[in-house]
Amino acid sequence: MNDAQRLELLRSLKRDAMATKQGFQEWDENHVGTHWRDWLRKMERLEKDLLPDPLPALGPVRRGGKSLLAYQLTHNTDGIALYPAFDDNWGLGTISIAPEPLVVVSPYTSANPGAAFYAKGSSGIHYWIGHLTKSPRVGTRFTKGQEIGRSVAQAGAEHTHWGINVEAIIGAGKQLGYGRTGKGPDYTYGAPAIGVQLRQFLEG
Repeated sequence: MNDAQRLELLRSLKRDAMATKQGFQEWDENHVGTHWRDWLRKMERLEKDLLPDPLPALGPVRRGGKSLLAYQLTHNTDGIALYPAFDDNWGLGTISIAPEPLVVVSPYTSANPGAAFYAKGSSGIHYWIGHLTKSPRVGTRFTKGQEIGRSVAQAGAEHTHWGINVEAIIGAGKQLGYGRTGKGPDYTYGAPAIGVQLRQFLEG
């Protein structure tokens, strides 16, 4: 059996056990004894373990780097609401790569300095990626790990800006926390990593 079949069998066993006229129903009504309580806890633990991970499988934004899920968001994207961000890909001409399959969904915008663009990931996450030497055309598709651009000159502070919008995953008008308090100040650390925050939203 594959994991999906195992999960369905487990749930079937759980339903069967909970439907018995003796045992579970008596425990559920009176909460006498610990057998059913412990059994259910073990079943639920196994059920949770077999469930697919709700987090998208996001890769790094630079070669040899950590998953995007491991980044902390540190500041707002100036002038663009609901796109808290982090900076990486330090150094002039540093290559940025797609953390997941991406499609460019909006035309060239300025990142002051450099070019920027909006992209949608297969996970539903939207990105605003800035301080690049050029912007790809609308409709351009990138595979996971493919080069998407290079950092432009920025007076010795060369980097790429990654604005992250997760409304499609956690709800319209909602955003992930950033900075020391979750709402700033800009360019401070303290908010949980992107993956930690997403898991909290998805699993309750």
